[in-house]
Amino acid sequence: MTHMDLTCLVRQEFDSEAFGLDFYRVVRLDPEALKRELSFLSSPTSPTSRCGPFMADAKTPVQDIEGAKSLMRLGFGKVCVQPTYVLDLSGRPRATSGEPVGSMRTPGAASGAPSGATEMPLAGEEPVGAIEMPGAELDAHAANFPFSRFGLDPSVADFERIAHQRRWLANTMASADILKLLEPGAFVSFKLKDGAAMIDLVSVLPQARGSGSRLLGRLTAWAGSRGLDRVEVTTESENIAACLFYQKNGFRLARATAAFHLRSGGAR
Repeated sequence: MTHMDLTCLVRQEFDSEAFGLDFYRVVRLDPEALKRELSFLSSPTSPTSRCGPFMADAKTPVQDIEGAKSLMRLGFGKVCVQPTYVLDLSGRPRATSGEPVGSMRTPGAASGAPSGATEMPLAGEEPVGAIEMPGAELDAHAANFPFSRFGLDPSVADFERIAHQRRWLANTMASADILKLLEPGAFVSFKLKDGAAMIDLVSVLPQARGSGSRLLGRLTAWAGSRGLDRVEVTTESENIAACLFYQKNGFRLARATAAFHLRSGGAR
């Protein structure tokens, strides 16, 4: 067989480029069909197999035990649980600036220039879109996510994780659609969706410890001043410091997903 229309797996362009191999996402969990598609991708007659190993990921609601078992029977490994926390802003008084309202607790570290990009903004300004972050700072932040799902996957080498994270960070900084609040050595990025501020990334370098609480306070105040009804963030349950930080600052657990990875050909 030299061709198959994949219905359970969709190739992810960004991850494929970042890892230098074909990377697929499970979008439909039909165990028998998924088994056939994985066998096809592993077949010597598959065009993919001539390009070397491939990777795939999948996510299920954490309570879907049978779905998790189905994936693990097909060779997927469970790498982490990703809880989503929500801060309800309804009923709060609207702030009039981007500065924090009240106090936030200190968390410690949490988890090419684009055309038209601005320089790194100063703390206290409004969120910005596309910006230019110096390469050395990109490198430092890229290494600052050991609890990401790729950091928890034993089949992903550290250099691969950091390269993937650096590309993600570069895309985030270059995007006008992803808003950023920054302080020296720290930032939070987020998107606006369905009346919520959806946190994308939070990074606080060791020398900027304490900045995460200020950034979260600024984000919460800004979101409230714009009439948004909530702030959402997803992290990894293994990142206990981040989970405790969000809970101590009023976030409540809303849901959780289990993340699974498969890598043909094993670890590098």
